[in-house]
Amino acid sequence: MAADASAYATLGLEPGADPVAIEQAYKRLIKEHHPDRAGGDSGRAAEINRAYREIRAHQASRNPLDLHDWPLAPRTERAWLAIAILLLLSGIGFLVTGGPLMPDTETRASIAKSHPQKASPDLMDRALDFAVIDETVENALRIARSRDEMALASASRDCHHLLRTSPNLSQLDRCAAFDDAVVELQDRDPLRDQGPFSEIAVTGRVWAGATALSDDSVAIDGRLDRIRLRVQMKLAGMAQPAGSPVVPRNR
Repeated sequence: MAADASAYATLGLEPGADPVAIEQAYKRLIKEHHPDRAGGDSGRAAEINRAYREIRAHQASRNPLDLHDWPLAPRTERAWLAIAILLLLSGIGFLVTGGPLMPDTETRASIAKSHPQKASPDLMDRALDFAVIDETVENALRIARSRDEMALASASRDCHHLLRTSPNLSQLDRCAAFDDAVVELQDRDPLRDQGPFSEIAVTGRVWAGATALSDDSVAIDGRLDRIRLRVQMKLAGMAQPAGSPVVPRNR
């Protein structure tokens, strides 16, 4: 609850503020502190993004039925599949860490001596693929201008399918950038925030892909913040037609 209150404070709100106030505060602050603006502060912008994402995730945990993800299998089937996988992984873990497959103390010491552990940064800390992100934002804007919502949904679905099939950082950057760009372009109404490009659905999809590459939630959050800032900078530098948003709000 303390972390939740802190997130609200970062946006200048009282805990439990309504979705409209949250959305308005976030957009006002991110525009004010965006690093692409004169006097902008990337650190402050990242802090605002983290607070906003934390509040939305908290809302999702309180209202789990609001989460809209791409359908992979019937809900019951997915639940049983997840349980089966967890049981299988637990059995393998027991065999490796405490069962007959566990090497004896002398063997472990020998292995440790011959293969010293090297500290390595998390994958999420690596540099963003700017070329991929910028190209993806341009693609999202091109599709958005056609006002074809089905094409936007299909492009995101295909991107996340590839991310699940072959997880890699460039694909994560691509999928996160596309979804972030669509959310920015649609300027969604938080009271009617639902469907494949609701903030909750986007966060769920992107985090599912990121956790296939890293189990460091702080590093994941940092990378997603950097992707979002890059998307916002790219969109800010691109000419948009009069009458934005380019995609009609879902009402």
